[in-house]
Amino acid sequence: MSCLEIIHTKIKPRIITRVWHRFQERLRHPRIRNLIASWLGLFRPHVDIPSCPDRLAELYKDGVTFFPQFLSRNEIEEIKLELEKYNCFDPWHREIGEFTYTQNPVGTHVGQIRLAATIEILHKLALDSRIIDVVTAYFGCKPYLDSIQAWWSFSGNDQPQEAENFHRDNDAIRFLKFFLYVTEVDDLNGPHIFVLGSHREAKLLERRRLNDEEVADTFGNHRIRSFTGKSGDAFIEDTYGIHKGQLPVIGKRLLVQFRYTTTESVFRSPLIVSTSRYYQPSRITSLLYE
Repeated sequence: MSCLEIIHTKIKPRIITRVWHRFQERLRHPRIRNLIASWLGLFRPHVDIPSCPDRLAELYKDGVTFFPQFLSRNEIEEIKLELEKYNCFDPWHREIGEFTYTQNPVGTHVGQIRLAATIEILHKLALDSRIIDVVTAYFGCKPYLDSIQAWWSFSGNDQPQEAENFHRDNDAIRFLKFFLYVTEVDDLNGPHIFVLGSHREAKLLERRRLNDEEVADTFGNHRIRSFTGKSGDAFIEDTYGIHKGQLPVIGKRLLVQFRYTTTESVFRSPLIVSTSRYYQPSRITSLLYE
């Protein structure tokens, strides 16, 4: 499996991006955020808006749309074998340094793969028309590919940490994330959990971690969905909606994430790599290539 050449490392967001982020993350009401995002979309380059009404209806209503068996068994196994070669780091405890996914330090919850953005097959997936069509239609404008990430979630911990608690993401004024299960995920392996429809409701809008009880009391248990799945299953989600990655009880979970935005985000990839052969500048703007 080929990897793309690293052109630049430790790329930081522009000052204007950082200033805009501080402003937009204080805009909490979903309706206001959507109005501003739609206005900003008018300034993006023109692109034909694909027709995918069923996917859009799911995203507008629930905030998530599913792609069962997005990849075949052979395709997902190839990706898994490749990702297993790379060292990880704990984004919440960088002082630990790098480690392998089989020897994660005691107390580590997450092992993020720093070089995931160099793996060309992940670029092929991130630029897949099945994803780009939905993202473009939801945004109503030409999207950015902001980042490519992959990480392990480890069991062996008693209390949830950071994103293992319910929260809203504030990555951009409008954004979507594509999640791909590389390993099989059941109720004990750390399934992704999402509150259906919460991306469009002005409830629990504070910038903080939320506890399970207040989320259940506010939205009702019937709207809190746990996403289990086979390796190769995927979903696109508006993670301004309330969600978390459940703390794994047993085993390890390996997940790939692509972030798409309508404006550059402060969470953009710190790596810039050589241009992928799959890149179509007319359809999407990539922040990962020169």
